[in-house]
Amino acid sequence: MPAKKRKLGTELRQELSRQECLSLMDYLMVQFNDKKDYHYNYYFDTPNEDLAARNTTLRLRTIVKEKTIFYELTLKIPTIDENVYLEYHQNLEEVDFRRLAYENKLPKGEIAELTSVHGGNVILKNMIRVNRVAALYQQKKLYFDRISHKGNIHYELVYTIDTSKKDEYQKNVNLLKSLLKKFNIQYEQAERRSVRLN
Repeated sequence: MPAKKRKLGTELRQELSRQECLSLMDYLMVQFNDKKDYHYNYYFDTPNEDLAARNTTLRLRTIVKEKTIFYELTLKIPTIDENVYLEYHQNLEEVDFRRLAYENKLPKGEIAELTSVHGGNVILKNMIRVNRVAALYQQKKLYFDRISHKGNIHYELVYTIDTSKKDEYQKNVNLLKSLLKKFNIQYEQAERRSVRLN
C-alpha cells in the first residue's frame, strides 16, 4: 500500500491578464517553456457532485518536466480555517493513472479508502492544461501558470504558504501584495480553478 502523505495547504492565488502576467515575469526574469514544465489536471466528482457541494477537490495530475512524467492523485478537504485544506497526496503508476482517467476507477490507497468523502464512485468532470514556471521574489518561490481550458487561456500567480507557521501568514500576504503593487495590481484571492473553470 502507498505511504500516507498528508499536509495542510494554503495557496494565495491572483488572476492576471496576459499583459500583467508577462510584465511580472519579465520583472522576475522568467518565461514559459512549453516543453519544460507543464501538467494536465483531471477533476473528478461523484455523479451527484457531492464533492463540489462540500468545497472538496479530487484531482488527478500528470506532471511533465522535460522528459520525465509523474502521476499524482490529490484530495483537498476544507478545514475550519479560510483557504486552508487538508490535502491527501498519492503518487501513481501509469496503469493506475489510466484506469482513473479513462475508466473512473480509483487506485488502491488512502484516498480510495475515504469513502465517507466520495462514496467510492467518481467520474471525470473537467480537464485543464497548465504551463508553470517558478520564480523567486525576496527568497520566496512563486509560480506563474498559463491555463488552457476549453479553448481559452487564463493566467494566475500562485504562492503556496506553509500553514504550520501561522505567524508567517500575513507576512506572506504582504509580500505578494508588495510585488503586485509595483504593477498597480490589487490583490484579490481567486477561486480555486476546480471551482472557477468548469
